Amino acid sequence: MLIGHGKTATALLAAARDIIPGEGLEDVLAIDAGLGQTDELTARVCAAIEEVDEGHGVLIIADLMGSSPCMCGIRSGEGHGYAVVAGLNLALLTKLALVDRRQSPRELAEACGEAVHRSVFIKVNDALTPPGQPEVKGCPPS
Repeated sequence: MLIGHGKTATALLAAARDIIPGEGLEDVLAIDAGLGQTDELTARVCAAIEEVDEGHGVLIIADLMGSSPCMCGIRSGEGHGYAVVAGLNLALLTKLALVDRRQSPRELAEACGEAVHRSVFIKVNDALTPPGQPEVKGCPPS
């Protein structure tokens, strides 16, 4: 189950389904939350958990750690076995589409969490010219 601000959850789920077509994500529900934790959001999340939990627990994926959607998912998951991953992105969803979904929520969360960590890439160009230094040239114009 995905929970995100604005249309984050449905938009990312649709994009992931386009990237990996088939049945890998067909059973995933997306809940788009407004701003703040509302009674309506809590009711929607509770109903979704009841719908998807077949007695083995639920994987709850939120867009931001500590956000209202994330905290609502945690509170609504009480009484169910659940695992929460915050950091919803396409890498996570493509991983979720490809893993054995019979795993426990904990195992699914760990696999998705690893995908999130591996998906972060940072490249810094430190070749910016400090004041008073000659300009560093890049690739020649084509």
